[in-house]
Order: sequence, then C-alpha cells, then structure tokens
Amino acid sequence: MEGNIKAITFDDIFNLYYPRCILFATKILGNTWDAEEAVQELFINLWSKGKLTSIDGSVKSYLFKAVFNICVDVQRKNKVKQRDEVDSPDGNEITVPFNNPILEEELETHISNALSQLPEKRRQIFLMSRDEGLSYKEIAQRLSVSEKTIETQISRSLKQLRKSLSEYLPNVLF
Repeated sequence: MEGNIKAITFDDIFNLYYPRCILFATKILGNTWDAEEAVQELFINLWSKGKLTSIDGSVKSYLFKAVFNICVDVQRKNKVKQRDEVDSPDGNEITVPFNNPILEEELETHISNALSQLPEKRRQIFLMSRDEGLSYKEIAQRLSVSEKTIETQISRSLKQLRKSLSEYLPNVLF
C-alpha cells in the first residue's frame, strides 16, 4: 500500500493555489496585472528557494498570508511612485479606483476596526505615516521621540493589523 501514496509536489500546489492566489491578490490590489506579478514573484521565490518543504502548518494559510504581505508591499511601492509623479493638473491627489465598491466598503470597515484596536499612541504614529505621508524622521520630530521608536511602532502596528485582518482577507475567496 505504501507505494500508492503520492507525494504532493510543487506543481500540485501551484496548480491548486495559483488561480486562487491571483483572485485574492486582484481583490486586494484592484487589478489583475499587479496581482499576477505579485503571485508570480511569490511562487518563483518558493520554487527557487525550496521553501515549501519548510512550511509549518497549512500551506493554504501560508500562501494567502504571503500574498497579502506582497500586496501590501506593492501598494506601498505604488504609493511612493505616485508621490514621485507629477501632480494631476487640478492639484488633487491621484487615486486608483477599486473594482468592487461593496468589497471596498467592507474592507474599509474591517481596517477601521483593526486600527481602532491599536493603542492610541501607536495608532497616531501609524496614521501620521500612512494618512499624512510623513517620514519617520518628521514624525519623530513632531512627537519628540527617536526615529527608531517610530520605526518600532510602525512595525508593531503592521504586525497587529496583519494579524487582525488575516482572518478576514483569506476568507474573501472562500
């Protein structure tokens, strides 16, 4: 009987999860182009580094958390890119439309709830960084603390937000 047990290969995991990961990333990023690029990057890294053999726990959970993290990085890079581009002619901030208004509203509610769970000072620092677009140095100067403190607080905020939102985001697909 032992000869009949088939080992799960990288191809099996790719074939099963790649389309789901693309759909998930598309819902986060709002476009298929960035989603495909992000998911391809993930699977290339997994394959080239042989990481699938070292995953503790659910492969599905690992993949969706990894996709979420990559999407956050893509959004951060896109935000920086937008800052570097010339302002729009009317001086308004350039926004990228979200493809699903119902999902956007639901996601914003979950994000607001997750933000409200942050300690007050940490939430203030996080919002100064994300909403006001201030650098760590600028925030540190305004609050009379070190840049390292700001970096630590932002890192802790992101970790807590990922944890709070991780239950919601993977369930978008299932």
